[in-house]
Amino acid sequence: MKPFRFRLETLLEFRKTQKEQAQIDFLQSTNQLRIEKDLLVQLESQLIDRITLFHNRQQETLSIEIFKSFRHYFDKISEDVNVQKQRIVKAEEHRQECLRSLAEAEKNYKIVDKFREKKFQHYQIEAMNEEQKLLDEIGLQIYTRDK
Repeated sequence: MKPFRFRLETLLEFRKTQKEQAQIDFLQSTNQLRIEKDLLVQLESQLIDRITLFHNRQQETLSIEIFKSFRHYFDKISEDVNVQKQRIVKAEEHRQECLRSLAEAEKNYKIVDKFREKKFQHYQIEAMNEEQKLLDEIGLQIYTRDK
């Protein structure tokens, strides 16, 4: 009997490659989301540090210029925090899209892989049947020769 050959092996390899690429994309998007969240934490920490500094300096008399500088800095950091929050939302959306792509790629791979498994099982059953026929024939020949 011929060795097992799956005609859709190329498709299976293609789907496997797609699945692996989807996994890489998902990991990269997850990493990017983590980076964006870390940056937000840094910005918020910076803002808290500057507010604390401002409160400490308020004990002294502040000139209007220093007060304006603090106010301008607080506005800038607050704006940066809001922008960073928007970037986190976009990164999370991208991550969810990558997760959906990964799920779809895994599903497509499993479909072809299960089809391959069924074909292989069918091949094994045919091979066992052919072997059994051969053994039956050998047994029959031995039986008729001995008679």
